[in-house]
Amino acid sequence: MIIKYLSGTALALGMVLICNSGLAEEDDGDLGDVLFRYKSDNGSLMVNQSIPPDAAAKGYEIITDTGRVLKTVPPAPKGEDAVKYAEKLRREAALAEWDAQLRRRFSSVKDIQSAKKRALSELQGNVSLLQSNLSGIVAQLEDQQRRAGIMERNGNEVSDTVLKNINSLDAEAHELRRQIKARSQELDEKAAKYDRDIERFKEINS
Repeated sequence: MIIKYLSGTALALGMVLICNSGLAEEDDGDLGDVLFRYKSDNGSLMVNQSIPPDAAAKGYEIITDTGRVLKTVPPAPKGEDAVKYAEKLRREAALAEWDAQLRRRFSSVKDIQSAKKRALSELQGNVSLLQSNLSGIVAQLEDQQRRAGIMERNGNEVSDTVLKNINSLDAEAHELRRQIKARSQELDEKAAKYDRDIERFKEINS
């Protein structure tokens, strides 16, 4: 998939106001953050995680996801060898960038462990807040469902207001469960990322 520099917005429930920008430190060292920038056959400038053989043969740049150039590569051999060579250079550039960022940010494994603890603590707090909000919504939903049950047992139709409340609360509960799942996955991925940083830091300082 071709990556273009676009920005996006996400709509969250008004009852849950959580700022994600300050929760975790920047992810470093992922190979996906190092990209190819090259010209397509029609001359358009493209940015992608892979590179076509023809583009590799014409030369390209290896850049970070912010557009900083890590390496400028002149025309390479054509065909499959060009793609293998380009991917080899991209991986080398990604590792070099990862190593440099680790050395800039941390002076010891203990520093990384402390950063991990802070980041995970904030994310876990985020999850706990969402879970608390979900408990409140579920309690309200159950109350409205009991009201609906009483109306039906008394031989009355469930009022539009109660039905509207049930549908609204059910939708809010569904959205909160989605957010909890996403934040929990983010927490696991962040923990794994710091673990990789620790192992890489040990390797480059051994």
